[in-house]
Amino acid sequence: MLKLFRGGGPSPLQTSVSMIGARPGDSVVFCGASRPDLAGAVGAVTGLNGQTTVVDRRNGAADQVAAAAAAAGALVDFEDAPLTDLPFDTNQWDAAVLVDGLPAPGDPASAALHEAIRIVRPGGRLILLDPVGRAGMFGTFRKSSAPAPPTEEVNARLIASGLRAARFLAEVDGIRYFEAVKHRPN
Repeated sequence: MLKLFRGGGPSPLQTSVSMIGARPGDSVVFCGASRPDLAGAVGAVTGLNGQTTVVDRRNGAADQVAAAAAAAGALVDFEDAPLTDLPFDTNQWDAAVLVDGLPAPGDPASAALHEAIRIVRPGGRLILLDPVGRAGMFGTFRKSSAPAPPTEEVNARLIASGLRAARFLAEVDGIRYFEAVKHRPN
């Protein structure tokens, strides 16, 4: 009976892990702790030979990440730091995941995008999770306060930030997924 309500496809968490594309041994940093379950699931993929870290400054974030990592049976590190001043070396990570969408142009939080780009290695990926309203019976409970920008605008902003090959991947369960690649030096 539960299957009638869930549908026959993969769980939203499995879909999110697939969209991030982490592999065993990868290093993935989550910029924001609003999806600790997803960080735990990615940590289970990257394994002991990789690294998954969540950065956030919000109260209680470290405990949420630790609980999600334990539930996933994964090792996930936590750094208490602002997203606008990440405590990592330049070109350190295989992928950075921005979990709370793309800040509006001119918003002080837009510095978080530039920091995420700074810490990703050349050829590494930036994955953007953009929460949007959800159609259907429960859509009224999931709508964000502002309308989502068109996918073309998001791609253009990622490219204008110095990334290449920006593309919209999919929209699943009220989240749009985008990816872009950091330029390799010539």
